[in-house]
Amino acid sequence: MILKQLAKRNKEWLKVAKSICRDEDLAKEMVQIMYFRMLKYISDPSRIMVDGKINKIYIYVTLRNIFYKLKNDKNKIQFYEFKEFDTFDENFDTSKYSTDLSYSFEDQIDVEKMEAANEKIMKMIEDEIETWHWYDKKLFRLYYYTDYSMRDIAKKTNISLTSIFNSCKNYKQIIADKFGEDIMDFFNKDYDKI
Repeated sequence: MILKQLAKRNKEWLKVAKSICRDEDLAKEMVQIMYFRMLKYISDPSRIMVDGKINKIYIYVTLRNIFYKLKNDKNKIQFYEFKEFDTFDENFDTSKYSTDLSYSFEDQIDVEKMEAANEKIMKMIEDEIETWHWYDKKLFRLYYYTDYSMRDIAKKTNISLTSIFNSCKNYKQIIADKFGEDIMDFFNKDYDKI
């Protein structure tokens, strides 16, 4: 089950979420929401797995999207600070101090479209990677889907750092050339164009 695999790396997801939002409590909330979304939207865990491990980029993008969604929702909520009153007046009109916690159906549709578009882009990139030479596939996945730095990869594989750097730069360019327009559509919230 995907939840067990995700939970094994809970500390790592918290660290990633905290690097996005800079708030420990919000990071915990984001990770919990991410777990719910994975349970709801990922019926086949192999879709987010690379070499038997969970794709960190997919989780990072999901957490980042959750952060933006929460940030947008927070901007729609009006908070009022109540002053302490010595006595409570029953005739005091509290209606102007109410908090608008409205969450529209359209907002939920936007999130679902965003997640579907994100998943589609990730699948297109993964399909592209599958067409590459075995060396390029392995090196790309080592660098982009693991915690290894270029120096770590160079030490472990005895491949020169310059070669790894140039290869990763080329991978990034290939992905930008082939999927840059789709990625820009995603960031511009033009999900239907992807």
